[in-house]
Parts: sequence; C-alpha cells; structure tokens
Amino acid sequence: MTSALAPQSSPAKAPIRAIRVGILGFGTVGTGAYRMLEDNREAITRKIGFPVQVVRIGIRDPSKPRSLDAALFTTDLDSIINDPSIDVVLELIGGTEPAGALVERALRNGKHVVTANKELIAKHGSRLVHLAKSLGLDLHYEAAVGGGIPLVQPLKHQLAGNDLLKMVGILNGTTNYILTQMREEGADFEAALAEAQAKGYAEADPTNDVDGFDTAYKIAILASIAFGKQVPMDGVHREGIRSVTAIDMRYADALGYAVKLLGIVQPVDEDKVLARVHPTLIPKSHPIASVRGVYNALWLHGDFVGDVMFSGRGAGSDPTASAVIGDLIDVGRNMAVGGSGSAIPYDTGLKTASIDNLETGFYLRLRVQDRPKVLGHIATIFGAHSVSLAAMEMKTLSQGKGEIVFLTHPCQEKNFRAALEDLGAERMVEEISSSFRVEQAE
Repeated sequence: MTSALAPQSSPAKAPIRAIRVGILGFGTVGTGAYRMLEDNREAITRKIGFPVQVVRIGIRDPSKPRSLDAALFTTDLDSIINDPSIDVVLELIGGTEPAGALVERALRNGKHVVTANKELIAKHGSRLVHLAKSLGLDLHYEAAVGGGIPLVQPLKHQLAGNDLLKMVGILNGTTNYILTQMREEGADFEAALAEAQAKGYAEADPTNDVDGFDTAYKIAILASIAFGKQVPMDGVHREGIRSVTAIDMRYADALGYAVKLLGIVQPVDEDKVLARVHPTLIPKSHPIASVRGVYNALWLHGDFVGDVMFSGRGAGSDPTASAVIGDLIDVGRNMAVGGSGSAIPYDTGLKTASIDNLETGFYLRLRVQDRPKVLGHIATIFGAHSVSLAAMEMKTLSQGKGEIVFLTHPCQEKNFRAALEDLGAERMVEEISSSFRVEQAE
C-alpha cells in the first residue's frame, strides 16, 4: 500500500549540459562581459555546476572590426530572442526602445534576462519584473545601478527587514570625477568636463551624466526596491552640475563642506517619498563626502541596521561586467536546481512629494553693492520668509562691489525660493550667483 505522504515521482528532466547565452549589444559592457566569461571560464563553471556558452551576439554595425569569429555576430536581434536553444539573454543595449520590446519578448519566449539598462528598469521595472515572476523566470539588473558595487541584492535581501529612513548616493562616476577635479585642482566645470571626456569617463554628449538623468534613474530603481513600489520618474526632482563653479567649491571647502551630485530619497508619509537629485553641500565629516574620482557610493540609514555604506567603482567595462556576470551566475544556479526564478517584483502606485516642502539648509552666493545697510536689507528679507542665517563670508571684489556667501539654518524650500525672488528685486543685490542645498550631519 502506498502512503499518501510518500514522495511522488515526477517526469525526468533532461540534464542541463550548458547555459546558452545570447548577448544584445557589444559595446563597452558587452565586450567586458564576454571577456570575463572567457577569462574566468573555469571558476564560473565551478560556481554554477556547468559551463556557459555565448552562442550569438547582436550588434548594429557589422563593419566594425572585431577579433572574434564573424559567425558569432548578427544584426538580426530578433533571431536571438526567437532562438529556442538560447536560455539567457544579456540585454546590454541601453535605452527603452528597442530594448524594452526585446526584453519583454525574450521573457515571453521563456528566456531569463540579465540587463544593465537603468533607464528601462527605472521606467518599466515593475511591469517587467512582474512578468518575469509570473512566467517563473529571472530578470536581474544589478549592473543597472552601481556597476560593480552590489546595491540591488542587499536591498532585496539582507536589508529587506529594515524600514529605510534615508538613502543618499553618489551614483554617477563622471560627475563625481568632474567635481573632484574642480575641488582638488581648482578647475572650472568646462575644463574638468573636457578632461573627463579625454580620459573616456564622459561621453561626447555628456547630458545624461552632467544634467542628472543617470543618477535619477538609479536612485529611482533603488527607492523602488526599498519601498516596494515603483518611483515614477516624473516625481524625481532633478538638477545637474553645470551651475557649480570653482568659486563655490572654494567657499564650500572653507566652510567645511564638499560639493557632490547626490541622489537622495526619504519617506515623508505612508506610500509617499521625496526623491531628488541635485548638487549638494555635504559636511566633510559625512562618510560619503570623501568618495572621490570615478568612485560611487550609497549611504543609507535603516531603523535596525543603522548606518551602512557601499562604495566602489560604479561604471566602466570591468565593474559593470562583474555585476552582469554575477547576475548570470545567479540565474545559472537557479537553473541548476530547477528553481522557478528569484525575481522579486514590486508594485506601482508610490507617490512622490514636492520638493517645495523639503526642509534643509541652503548655501547662497550673492554679488552686492558694497555700501552701508546692504546686510540689513538682506537679513530683513530672509527674516520675512522665516529663513534664519547660520554663517556668512563677505569679501570686497572691486571698488563698490562685494560678494557675500550665506549658509542658512534648515528652512522650507518654498520659503527660501520666495526669499530669493525678493532678493532678486532688491537694488543692492546685483546678482544671485548660485544657491545649493546643504545636507546636515547625521
């Protein structure tokens, strides 16, 4: 008699002999991923239990010289998506189209997907991860955020039990390099950008980096994981670094601050967050202030774990390839045990708060007429808008002209902006040269 509790036999599955991989895109990240698979082939095989074979690579320009067998390449990306023998697709194209349609069709064709596409995940991550989960497939995207720095997996797993109280990130190596050169070498923005481009850290069109789009995508992805709902991109306040000058760098340094392009997220209510990207003065005592050059970092504060910081090389061929192949190994391990995929979905519907209600300190630099009562007029305007001054530096520029730098105590953004409007109408104020938000020491 057979017990109802006895193990039931199931149809035998054909043994997996290798993971067959198709790569979409063979630029910096694609070539780095392929090289890592070749250079570390034996170690990767040991970690998964069977080898990885790249069987097809999708490209746009077949005339570009390449050292690999030409038969490996194709301009027909659909042929990779539709090939039933391919198990995993590495989507390394970038952008939302055609990448989004290719990823969706790959999943519907039963293929696991690993992507480094921050824009795609920031805008469509919830829908695509839900689709992968419903099909019992993996969709991994560690490389979309921190390159070689593990950020996505810790938020999904090790830190998942915490209520996140604040997250602050330097998430773009190009802008961090530019700001480092401005601070350490005294370079102005244009010179530092040109140097970054000459060294290959910045694209010929640097808009995505220096205007804050890249950081906004990344902080939105991290916040979506941390809060379990997708952050709408139109709710992320975004400013770039073009307004930062070498003069501001010197003043900030003298006042005890570093200037960084930060992505910052914090909850303000149930199912509502304030997400923002902008140049920020941060105290030199804060651990993220010392992150320099092309390095990235994420600092966060959880209710149980306290302060945690991750730092490392956030971009480039090798660090990003490391994250892509790490995700591929994770997929392979799931395949080896016959798992149903480990994609962790998150919903939509997260609300975002207006930056008008942010309460923070501010840095302000003004050019003024060097005459009696100018400070009194300025202080009166600030006081009328409930803005309290914390520190001041003043110097004479020329006969009858002066420059004043203020730090304020924390105040509401909308009050500070209203004060600026009134200052702009004041005859003694010749120019509002710059203003930046100031993070307080934690």
